[in-house]
Amino acid sequence: MRSAARQRIDALKATEGTVVKEEWLEDRAVISAIRNDRMVECDFVESKRSCALPRRMREYYDVLEQGIKLGIIVPQSAVGKEQVSMRRVKGEDRLMILGYSEEGVTGPSI
Repeated sequence: MRSAARQRIDALKATEGTVVKEEWLEDRAVISAIRNDRMVECDFVESKRSCALPRRMREYYDVLEQGIKLGIIVPQSAVGKEQVSMRRVKGEDRLMILGYSEEGVTGPSI
């Protein structure tokens, strides 16, 4: 999980003018991308354990309701379940679901 979060942080920092804020919790990370003093993307890097928490969906929809792009990064085995859970949300500009293995993040899965 940490490796996947680090890779995502590096990818976000590669966009010029982006400030990245990180919040590391016991079993997940929350990464915020800020441009021009406005949050433009919020990524949740989930562990197998945090994937089971029901509060996640409420957090995800809170982000989407604010017009912020949502990134969900989960273990590769959980990607299909996330796609089903978030199937009502359409568009790459609104939602991105990525899977990671022990080697790190794999490509977009949506």
